[in-house]
Amino acid sequence: MKAIRHTLAALAVFALAACYPPSTSQPVGSTVGFKNDPSLEGLWQTQPDSDGHKFLYYHLLNTKNGTMFAVVVPDRGGDFTTAILKLTTVRFGNFGFLNARFMMDPQHELPDQSPGTIPVLYRFDAKDKSEIYIPDEGATDDAIRARKIAGTLDNGLSAKHTSLITADGPTLDKFFRSPAGLALYKKPFAVLTRVK
Repeated sequence: MKAIRHTLAALAVFALAACYPPSTSQPVGSTVGFKNDPSLEGLWQTQPDSDGHKFLYYHLLNTKNGTMFAVVVPDRGGDFTTAILKLTTVRFGNFGFLNARFMMDPQHELPDQSPGTIPVLYRFDAKDKSEIYIPDEGATDDAIRARKIAGTLDNGLSAKHTSLITADGPTLDKFFRSPAGLALYKKPFAVLTRVK
């Protein structure tokens, strides 16, 4: 778990202190089919941090087998490490999901991450601008408690444990296209601008 926490904290890619973001037991989009989104491919830059000078680059690469890789690197002189994420992508109209898993390299997953995938929502605000969102932990727990979606709650007893949505594929896809599913995404995690 130390490796994933270091990567999460250092990159602020999906960092949430010592906990892992809510995840799904299977990827969002299984009923629609996964397909690379060519509008994502390329090099993106985050907005500068609160000091106004540090930012991250996201290099999104398509593969021939229907998956994508995100290679996240710091700005020159940044003190962050590099991360690799393997993604499956699905679009639902004007928004989509990146089902993310952390990788040690393109062939091997990081061993100490939670099961399932992180359902990262993305949408385009304007040409060459996009926002990414990760599920809010409190909102996810509330949805599971209210039985809006099947899942298990973070019991807080293990650094590895996280809230996990366990619904089947059709139910999962219907939920994440609905207002109840989209309500799990409270605010942008990062705003990205395409680097030309």
